[in-house]
Amino acid sequence: MKVVVTGGSGRLGHQTIQGLLAQEHQVLSLYKVPPQERLCPSWQVDLTSTGSAHEAFKGADAVVHLGAFQAPNMTSNAETFNTNVSIAFNVFQAASDMGVKRVVFASSIAAYGFIYAPQMWAPDFLPFDETHPCRPQDPYGLSKVVGERIADYFVSQSEMTVASLRITGINFDPTYEGFREVWKNPQPRVRILWTYVDGRDAALACRLAAEVDIQGHEVFNITAPTSRVPEDTHELIRRYLPDADNIREGVTGNWSCMDGSRAEERLGFKAQHTWEQYISPEEG
Repeated sequence: MKVVVTGGSGRLGHQTIQGLLAQEHQVLSLYKVPPQERLCPSWQVDLTSTGSAHEAFKGADAVVHLGAFQAPNMTSNAETFNTNVSIAFNVFQAASDMGVKRVVFASSIAAYGFIYAPQMWAPDFLPFDETHPCRPQDPYGLSKVVGERIADYFVSQSEMTVASLRITGINFDPTYEGFREVWKNPQPRVRILWTYVDGRDAALACRLAAEVDIQGHEVFNITAPTSRVPEDTHELIRRYLPDADNIREGVTGNWSCMDGSRAEERLGFKAQHTWEQYISPEEG
């Protein structure tokens, strides 16, 4: 396939491009900031400008849309929301105009709302899946929810299909040594419910979402199958989030509070890199 990756010079963009090239896809990278390493043809494009992506999307089979502010507080609230939403709309509009059949939209765990809320609250149920209500209280999470609604709009207007990936916190450190600090004090990570995904696995999810046959607009949680803390997840919840009392039956031991089973069933996604492969609680 010919695949266009927006935000191709970012860390996830870089790894996504590597994965696509390894499967012999043709890749065009769109960037705002020039990449440190040029892996494929790359164009500097301002996606906030209407019509700027049309030429890039010509002949493309899929677009992986990663270009956006990646968290709140990187700039003003207004700029975070306005930029992310306008870029998403422009990308979907250009993809629709140019007949692109598949768009992969990098959504976020922030769409659910608790990660950046002024006051953390307990999810309605754990592990939470894609049916959990989205209640964002920050401009970044809100921009992701609106981006998903934009996807709904364009899918209803064309033959385009969309995979929105609600990706949890990405670990880009292949040594995983930073996890040891979390083990000492899990409290600061309660907002993300100790979930994580390896950058290489997030990139794998992006590639699979571009390749696999899906219908309409589908949403997928992207996460590792276990938490980032080497202890019973029930105990973590009891200690740090006691109001979370609606835990589904059948989960035991160290399990992820984010249910990734839909991505496994529909995309064939299964995390290839988890902290247990790289570090041990008995060491250091």
